[in-house]
Amino acid sequence: MIDMHPPPAYIQIAQKPTPGVGQPLQLVPSQPPQPPAAPPAPAQSQPLPPSDSQPERIEVTPLDVGRYLPPNALYATIIVTVVPPTGTVEIYVPGSEDAPVIFKGPKTAGELRLNGPTAYVRLKDGATAYEVEYLSWREP
Repeated sequence: MIDMHPPPAYIQIAQKPTPGVGQPLQLVPSQPPQPPAAPPAPAQSQPLPPSDSQPERIEVTPLDVGRYLPPNALYATIIVTVVPPTGTVEIYVPGSEDAPVIFKGPKTAGELRLNGPTAYVRLKDGATAYEVEYLSWREP
């Protein structure tokens, strides 16, 4: 999945040192300003934590339903086993990313509307693995 975001902004923060406990107050003029350091190379930059300005990155795994169902199937009834049982698995097809079918652990059955040979899986709430069992399908 490709994320299209502007490159990260490089910001240099300058802070004037302040005297600490036990250090005398310096009343002499400060040293001339040093030239700013070059920004770090992009390969060395650290990933920023998610914030309001950055979208959250959610890992999505493709699920090849075309291997187990006929190409003209419109709906599939499936059972999803979630590991660990407290996790959640969301499955959706292209075009319905905003309305996934939610499977809560340990084992949940549901009906998935299909529009192609591929569906996508998101692991949430601590889920680390899943297993899909295909029960039936409907054709036109």
